[in-house]
Amino acid sequence: MNGCSIKTLAACGLLGLGVCGGILASRKRKLDHAGIHVSTRTKGGPALVFDLLDQDGSTMRMLVVEGVVQSVTYTDERRYELAMPYLAGFDAMFEPGRPVRDVLMLGGGGYGYPKHLVAERPECRVDVVEADPAITRLARRYFYVNDLMRDFSCASTGRLRAYTAEGRAFLENPRVGRPLYDAIVCDCFQGKVPAASLATVEAAQAVKARLAPGGTYLTNVVAALEGPASQLLWSQTSTLSQVFSHVHAIPVDPESADERDNVIVIASDCNDTFPGELPTDALPTGPILADESVASFLPSLVM
Repeated sequence: MNGCSIKTLAACGLLGLGVCGGILASRKRKLDHAGIHVSTRTKGGPALVFDLLDQDGSTMRMLVVEGVVQSVTYTDERRYELAMPYLAGFDAMFEPGRPVRDVLMLGGGGYGYPKHLVAERPECRVDVVEADPAITRLARRYFYVNDLMRDFSCASTGRLRAYTAEGRAFLENPRVGRPLYDAIVCDCFQGKVPAASLATVEAAQAVKARLAPGGTYLTNVVAALEGPASQLLWSQTSTLSQVFSHVHAIPVDPESADERDNVIVIASDCNDTFPGELPTDALPTGPILADESVASFLPSLVM
């Protein structure tokens, strides 16, 4: 995730609390009184939800699973605004100017980006796919998803719909969700490693099959722009290039080229341009990932 100041604060909090599920469970009552909420039943391991102060004194709420920051939200009137800067990169879907009405979000987490779309883009309807029902329960209770549903009448309008499913399985089942989407957004990780089932050529084909003509696919890749830590990024751009005519990479912080950071990778069959994108004719090539090899090969690209 982004290297913002609240990450450092979160790390300090985790060191003070420990991350052992049994210890956390035994201290749950005391932690609740301190504004720290604990769940030990997620698929990814022990999960912490706790409040802390940002640099400007604002109260923020963070979801951490196995020591990895999964989501952050404001707790005041800005609770539907983006609290993690990299999420704003997904708004690139609107840059070409084509209508974007139906959006699929793979990886719900704390629903940071879906909340933003529902609150700020009244024309959008968002389907969210999250594999872990425990994470969805945390999002509803602590990250204001229930409030969003009420405030924007999502149940009656269908502007936000939640599905419990693996992202790849959802894509390959045309009977669930909407038949086609104007944009598909992927922000799926298993700890620090991107979801392998969504990183391959076959996954890209499944994505393309669920996109409307002119549709856009956007995925969050955490990698450097240079050096060994950039291999995952160029692997993803090369893999998507096997299926889509045009692939773009937009770094959130282009100044830290040799450090891992969020990069928004965009794929479509339209010849669009995006602010801040790297020159498309100079993107390095990387290994192309396929279903048969991704499980053994993908972790080495993240190291």
